[in-house]
Amino acid sequence: MALINFTGIEAGNWTVLAEDEQPTEGAKVAASVARITEENEGFFAAVGELGAVVSTETAYADLTPLLNKLSFVAIEFPAFTDGRGFSLAVRLRKDLGFKGEIRAVGPVMPDQAMHLMRSGFDTVDVADERKEAFEACAARFKQFYQSDYRGAVSIAHARHSSDESRKAS
Repeated sequence: MALINFTGIEAGNWTVLAEDEQPTEGAKVAASVARITEENEGFFAAVGELGAVVSTETAYADLTPLLNKLSFVAIEFPAFTDGRGFSLAVRLRKDLGFKGEIRAVGPVMPDQAMHLMRSGFDTVDVADERKEAFEACAARFKQFYQSDYRGAVSIAHARHSSDESRKAS
């Protein structure tokens, strides 16, 4: 697997804990939301960095009480046709103000690279043979007709805010 980094964030290298596995002292680990919710303070004191592995069916509000404990969130896409992961990333960024890494995991396509970036994903795990295609798609466009979660200025807003365009029209 290759890791594509869209934002330049320092991407985490973590281990996904099995349900009965205990973390080693100071380890970077990821676990399911159900497990994180059930763990005690000893667990949180032992881990170095903690992330949640969530499905696209996860309600973003379920992550609210956990966000102060999480360094990253890995959203597992079950299929490239499932768009709920994009919405979940936007809700994490806009509604919950999550600043940690959000990673896409699963069968996403290179054509979705821009949507991943604009939805708030920092990184995506892809098959090695798709790495170049993802990088090319991620660099395809620099300006957009719609704003995104980051508040980027759309082409229309940029054009209409320019004094030159107002004089010309």
